[in-house]
Amino acid sequence: MKHNVMKCILSEGMPTHKNPFEKGKLIITFQVQFPPDKWLPAAKISQLEKLLPARQEVIVPDDADNHVLEQFDPEAERERARQQRREVYDSDDEGGIHGQRVQCASH
Repeated sequence: MKHNVMKCILSEGMPTHKNPFEKGKLIITFQVQFPPDKWLPAAKISQLEKLLPARQEVIVPDDADNHVLEQFDPEAERERARQQRREVYDSDDEGGIHGQRVQCASH
């Protein structure tokens, strides 16, 4: 994993506008801090492993949720949103959302 990499989990984010039962993308930015390259020589690592207790096995509970991290490109996402807005505005011009205008009769 690299520093500032963005990933997403589909259908685990906030509910979508006007459809609370459909969830969007959960976007995750990984901020990883690596030690300097020459931080610890390999010989020292093996000495530490001998001195420290053995690593414990990670046990994942049976009821844990498994999710797939998808690639996420913020610029591509912004372009997709711009395209959707353009389509909505275009449908407005065709009378798609507002429909026909009606004039009220006066008494």
